[in-house]
Amino acid sequence: MEYVVRKAIRMLYWNRWISLLMVGEMALGMSVFVYSANLSASLKAEEMRLGGQGMDMALEISVKNNREVQEEPSLTLRDYGELQEITGGKTFLLVDIPQFFMDAEASYEFSLVLADYEILGLKEGCSYWGAETEEALAAGMNPVPGLQVCRMPKQFPKEYLGKSYWGNCVVAPIAYMEEMEGEIVPGFIHAVWDSAEFPDASRVSGQVEEYLQKEHGSQYVYRVYLPEAELRNNSEKVKVSIRVLSHAGILILAVFFVGILSIFQLLFERRKSGYGVCLACGASHKQILAEIFTEIALMNLAGTALGVAAGWIATYGLDAGIMIGGIKVRGSFAVAGIAFAVCAAVTAAVVFAVYVKLAGRKIVEQIQ
Repeated sequence: MEYVVRKAIRMLYWNRWISLLMVGEMALGMSVFVYSANLSASLKAEEMRLGGQGMDMALEISVKNNREVQEEPSLTLRDYGELQEITGGKTFLLVDIPQFFMDAEASYEFSLVLADYEILGLKEGCSYWGAETEEALAAGMNPVPGLQVCRMPKQFPKEYLGKSYWGNCVVAPIAYMEEMEGEIVPGFIHAVWDSAEFPDASRVSGQVEEYLQKEHGSQYVYRVYLPEAELRNNSEKVKVSIRVLSHAGILILAVFFVGILSIFQLLFERRKSGYGVCLACGASHKQILAEIFTEIALMNLAGTALGVAAGWIATYGLDAGIMIGGIKVRGSFAVAGIAFAVCAAVTAAVVFAVYVKLAGRKIVEQIQ
C-alpha cells in the first residue's frame, strides 16, 4: 500500500500543474457549494425554530436617529406592569444583561437574565445558576449577592431562547430592573406574546406600541411584529441568492468532473504502454486499478478538504449581505458529509471510466 501511495504522489508531481488546476477547481466549487448549503441550512433552522415557538409576537426596540447615548431606559419595571395590564398578564419578559468579570487567574462571561418568577414558577429570594456559570460562582463573581444561590431547574422554559442558552445564565427577579436600568440595552430585551391568546392580537399590539411610544418615544421606536411571518416574507429574496450560489457551485463541480474525466482519459492513453508492461510482468488489473484510484482520490480529497475548509471560513467570516439580520449562520456537518460523498462519487466515476478502458484491451494492445 505504501508503494501505491508513493507512486500516486509521484504521478501527481510529474503532472503537478494539471493536478494543481484540478485541485483548485474542486476547492472553488466545493467552497461555494458548502457556503451556500450552510446558509440554506441556517435559514431553514431559523424557520423551524420560529415555527416551533408558542410565543409568536415579539417587541422590537430601536434607537431613534441612531443615537449612541440614551438619557433614559427603553423599558422600565413600571412599563412591564403596564404591559401586563394591557395584555391581561400575557406578557413574557426576559431582560438579558451581559456580565464580564476578571480576576488574577481568569475572566468570566455569562448573562444575567431578569425574569418574572411568578410566571416561571421560581422561588422568590433565589438566583438560579446554569451549569456553565459554576466557575464564576466559585470565584465569587456574583452580580446578585443578596439572593440565595440555586441550581438552574432542569425543566426550564427552553422555547423562549433555546435549550443551550440557559446553561451560561444566572436568572434573577425582574425587580432588579430598577437598580440595573443603566445596564439594560434595548437589543437584549425579549418581550413576547402568544397571539392565539388574544381575540384581537393586532389591537393589543397597537396598544402596546402606543403606550411605549408615548412614554419613551423621544428616543426610541417600538414595534410589535410576528418574527415567523416577517422571516417568511423576507426570506424569498434570500433563498433566490442562495440558489444562485448553489447553482454556481454545482456548475463549477460539473465542469471539474468533465475536466478530470477528460484528463485521465488522455493520461491513460499516454500511460497505456506502461500499464501493459506492468501487466506483462505479472501485475494484476487490481493492482493497476489501485494505483489509478489512489492518484485520483488524493487529488479529489485535497480539493474537497480545501473547499470544505474555505466554505466553513466563509460561513463564519464572510458577510455577503445575503442573510437577513438576526439569523445566526452556522456550519452544518451534514453539508460537509455531502461534500465528501460527492468527492467519493466523482472519484468512483472517473476510476470506473479508466478501468473500462484498461480492462477492455489486451496486454499486447496496451504495450503497442
